[in-house]
Amino acid sequence: MYVPPPLFPKPNLPETPRWLLPVVTVVGVVAAMAVPYAPVGLGVALTAVAMGLAAWPAARTRLSVWSVAFGLLAYALVGVALIRDAEWVVLPSLLAAFLIAALAVSGGGRGWLSAIRGGLSVGLAVFPVPWFLAAPVKAVLKRRRLMPVLVSVTITIGLIVVFGLLFSAADAVFSSFANDLLTAPDWADTLPLRIFLFAIFGALVAATVLVALRPVAEPRVPYNRIPVARTLWVMPLTGLNLLFAAFVTVQITVLFGGNSRVLETAGLTYAEYARSGFFELVTVSFFVLGVVAVGWALLEPRGELDRRILAGLLGLLCAFTLVILASALHRLGLYTDAYGLTRLRASVGATIWWLAAVFVLVLAAGAVRLSRHDASWLPRAMVLLTGASLLVFALWNPDAKIAETQHAVRGIDRLDADYLGGLGAEAVPALNRLPEPTRTCVLQEIITLNHLRTPDPWNGWNQARTEARKILQTNPLLPAPSCPRYPSRDLIPTSD
Repeated sequence: MYVPPPLFPKPNLPETPRWLLPVVTVVGVVAAMAVPYAPVGLGVALTAVAMGLAAWPAARTRLSVWSVAFGLLAYALVGVALIRDAEWVVLPSLLAAFLIAALAVSGGGRGWLSAIRGGLSVGLAVFPVPWFLAAPVKAVLKRRRLMPVLVSVTITIGLIVVFGLLFSAADAVFSSFANDLLTAPDWADTLPLRIFLFAIFGALVAATVLVALRPVAEPRVPYNRIPVARTLWVMPLTGLNLLFAAFVTVQITVLFGGNSRVLETAGLTYAEYARSGFFELVTVSFFVLGVVAVGWALLEPRGELDRRILAGLLGLLCAFTLVILASALHRLGLYTDAYGLTRLRASVGATIWWLAAVFVLVLAAGAVRLSRHDASWLPRAMVLLTGASLLVFALWNPDAKIAETQHAVRGIDRLDADYLGGLGAEAVPALNRLPEPTRTCVLQEIITLNHLRTPDPWNGWNQARTEARKILQTNPLLPAPSCPRYPSRDLIPTSD
């Protein structure tokens, strides 16, 4: 007899552990109880701990220095949800924690492609989860006592529904009694979301265990290096270095003296010069990374001399870029001194520092590779650097710094209350020092936006919101403040 092939063929999967189904159920219940109907806080952290404990029996076989470092960094990033309230800081930290934890479980990362694949491994492993859980689910359903109970319950419910509807139609008193009896309690409204979270987090745990049980995936990309004559790459790289050298010379003049002459030549005021250019300089840095990657990966120097010349030209280009980044940071600092920090300016400043660290790491890897040693640690080190940069940025407390600099630089007369009212609860301690009625006018917007009038549920506990409520309880707002009219945001730059 002909048997048609299945529409979705079963993938090649490892044997499902016996303990997986109970563990998936427990984590799903924890997520369903701890995550919904509360701001990001304690519930998310507890769910992350439960997921880690659930995956530990399978992931412990992948222990290494790198996996331990990735795991600790991932949980440190999850901890940001306990101390920060601003979503623009918390959500990227949680996303980075998930990707870094997935890379730790996968055991990969020796190459760029394997690092990317490792970060996406848990997300991709969700698709074969139904096949992975099929065996334990079938084993539960085949138990002698369970199936008759399920069938009996189904038949009972069907009979009750049919005859109950008939009786309700026949007698109004019975219908009223049935309606009161079948009215869903208040907690029933939360069931759809809780069931959804139960399924999502259960699937993620199963996918994590599946990734941990699979062999380490280290895909290799064959780099077909091009053996070219020295002239074809020496001349372009030399010309690019000369251009960078000329630009760096001007920037050093601005950084260490001669500002007036340069600004008069450019025809700009000092504020305009400080505001312009740092976005373009950051973009240049990204392009330089691309040039260095292409040159080092695809060019095949002919002989040891050519190899050292190529390394020297690329290294010199990186060194010039570090000076350019310092110039961009200097310009950003000048603009911040004039107008104060904003979320965009804080993000750009953090990106500049991260780029500078990346170039230092690339220079170190280039020196190691030039000395004929293995530099395969670079992708993993880049992941650690990026995660650590996000963590440091969150610990720096950007919303609090924004509130402090806006007040210090602008004063009360030029304060942008609308912008400050959109900050997180971390800004409350700094804004609490404003004079009245400005203090009340700004803080009432933050209170409404961050729901600070009522305490968080247990699963939404957060240090920043807790401290903000204590401050507001000690120093209550004015009952009917007369809020002054503040300057328009279009007249006073805040968003760039």
